[in-house]
Amino acid sequence: MLLRQALLIVLCVFKTAIVSAQTKEYVFINIWDEYQQPTALPIPLAPRTILQPDLNIDTASLQQFKASFPDYANLNIDSHNQLMRTFGVRQTPYRVIVEDGTVVKREALTPVLASSNHVDEKIPLQTLSGKSFAINHVETKYRVLFLSDSLCPFHHLPNCETRVKQNNELASASIYPVITIIKPFYVDIQNARDYQQRFLVQQEIVFDHHNEVFRQFDVHELPYWLVQNQQGQVIYRGNKMPTLPALFH
Repeated sequence: MLLRQALLIVLCVFKTAIVSAQTKEYVFINIWDEYQQPTALPIPLAPRTILQPDLNIDTASLQQFKASFPDYANLNIDSHNQLMRTFGVRQTPYRVIVEDGTVVKREALTPVLASSNHVDEKIPLQTLSGKSFAINHVETKYRVLFLSDSLCPFHHLPNCETRVKQNNELASASIYPVITIIKPFYVDIQNARDYQQRFLVQQEIVFDHHNEVFRQFDVHELPYWLVQNQQGQVIYRGNKMPTLPALFH
């Protein structure tokens, strides 16, 4: 009996050791980047968990992404970026292999390579009225960029209607250009035109076909304001309407 009990104890300890030494794989992605340049996911080296950084993200946006990309069905938000901090991850896309709580492998992942037989036509940045738009070339002393989403009003865009109204008022009062930039995800240029009519937008609107403006300024929260000086440098950014006195003098 004592021998049997001793064997059972040894067996339990052995099983616990196996479980504790289980290898896990964590893949960190940013869905906003994935829309523009998907990641080439490597073959899993262990049971895989896919995580989105807890930054400028909500459940609705996450579900919308998962519906569009079934391969990411088990994607979840890294609440408070706990695992990113634990494993020292500071970029996406990124893979970490963990064994018994210790990181044994880490690597930056690469985007899907485009087919050599297919080249996407680059659509130049321009306003809906046909005027060219350059991200870093500002012809006036200041320029305000209002980065918005044509899906407004929508549940993943809190207070968007209020901010659009504020921006219309800003455009009417500012002596410098105020230009709305529309995010391209889920929508096309017609949605931008509908947005213009729906909110009675009088200022110029640019549909950011290739997500160039949003990527250049690393903007994920919407609606959002940027103010550039004549050198193209950003002197203000935030989700509050800019009230710089220089804009109204």
